[in-house]
Amino acid sequence: MCNLGMAVELKGVNRGIAQGREQSLLESIRNLMKNLKLSAEQAMDALGIPKDDQAHYAAMLGSNN
Repeated sequence: MCNLGMAVELKGVNRGIAQGREQSLLESIRNLMKNLKLSAEQAMDALGIPKDDQAHYAAMLGSNN
């Protein structure tokens, strides 16, 4: 049982880290768009976000506006 509890806790920690990273990237994208007048795609390219992930972030930008 001890290992199961640790696995569940680790999964939650990893999920939290991923969500924090995602929110940080969204904030960075918004800042580049606002301050440098970049499009969402230009901002994501500047941040080095892979093309495969850009649609995900674009959708999140649209839902949070």
